[in-house]
Amino acid sequence: MTTPSQHILRQIELQPDRSYLTAQELSNLGRYVGSLADRVRAYRQLREWEVNLLQELVDRLPAELKENQSSLEQSIKQTILILRYAALGMLADDVNLGRRRLEGWLPTMVSVYQTQAIDTILQRYLNQQLPRLLTDSQFALLKPALEAAQQLLQAEE
Repeated sequence: MTTPSQHILRQIELQPDRSYLTAQELSNLGRYVGSLADRVRAYRQLREWEVNLLQELVDRLPAELKENQSSLEQSIKQTILILRYAALGMLADDVNLGRRRLEGWLPTMVSVYQTQAIDTILQRYLNQQLPRLLTDSQFALLKPALEAAQQLLQAEE
């Protein structure tokens, strides 16, 4: 895994006039390149399944949580963005990409729209459903980025 602030390709200093890549740099690059096909497939699957996945999550919500339409709509938007940023972070091998992009506004929106209860349940359902849609290796690649983004919601509880 790369450091939170740098993609693997930015970490490697390509300076052929000085030396070859170190064994560690080469190993990190090899791991990333080796997992790239899985990352792309997982990203595509998430993109294609997003609507159906979200509908399944919302359908499972208790009726009383569906009554407050504005909170429900906001929570669905937040869940979509958490999933999209996690997917992008997984693709770029940047675990904290989503967290960095969401932290400036997500906690405020959770507070303003009072979506804590809906968010908690949607995120739990999301974490239950994703392993059923993705292979084990794909979910393992997505999970750290997803958890990093979801931590912002847990901080609001």
